[in-house]
Amino acid sequence: MDLTASHRSSLKMLREDTGVEDLSVNPEATLAAMAARYSLSSSRAVLTMLRKVYPDNKKFEQEMKDRYTVFKKIDNAQQPTEKQEVNFVSWDNVIAFRDQYYDDMTPTQRLLMALYTRIPPVRADYTPMKIIPRKLAKYEDGFNYLVWAKKPYFIFHSYKTHSTYGDLIFSIPKDLAKEIAAYLSTVPDQTFLFEANGKPWPAARLAVEVRKIFQKFHGLNTGINLLRHAYDTKFYEGHKSLAEMTKLSMAMMHSPMLGQAYRFLSLE
Repeated sequence: MDLTASHRSSLKMLREDTGVEDLSVNPEATLAAMAARYSLSSSRAVLTMLRKVYPDNKKFEQEMKDRYTVFKKIDNAQQPTEKQEVNFVSWDNVIAFRDQYYDDMTPTQRLLMALYTRIPPVRADYTPMKIIPRKLAKYEDGFNYLVWAKKPYFIFHSYKTHSTYGDLIFSIPKDLAKEIAAYLSTVPDQTFLFEANGKPWPAARLAVEVRKIFQKFHGLNTGINLLRHAYDTKFYEGHKSLAEMTKLSMAMMHSPMLGQAYRFLSLE
């Protein structure tokens, strides 16, 4: 089954929280665990995963239907929730923050800030990521790739909207390549965001580590999702043509409609 890294992480977390491997045995307990761990907006991706893994479970299907109207309201509101507004940092301030605290950050923190500010911020899709010297004829499901060559680039093969957009290739600018090289020089065998036991970070770990940077230096619980909102709020401002919106949205690996929804009008 082709699950994204984020979906696999959610599946693992819910199995740990409920203590069962088959989450469809007691769907009420699974949904209760989901509600305890994830926000309302994040629960949509978790429910999508549950429907994909357990397509015959009527309870998961009905829960998605019941939440459809609420999810649509969130998408169309273009306004932050109270929690989002408290932790929101404008894109210009994100860049200023990155530069101000650069010397105080660890190589890993510098890498994460570069990954999410030197190019448009994607989801938690930088793990699991394999480093390869050149393009492959076929890519392994469940992994994205860093092609570490003279002109490096990312290949996103396993991500939330892959079924819509397929494999995506993003060039790596020189300033980001510099930070990646600096990070790789500090880890064995050029591993990319790996645990001490040799296993790649789960997507949830990546999300937590990004939030920790803002918590430590800024005192805010700002994470990947809010960085994506900040980017779209900045760059969707004004009247963009369809071509401009499509280009922006493809860099974020989502649709132009979702890009518009991510824009917080009251925070421009």
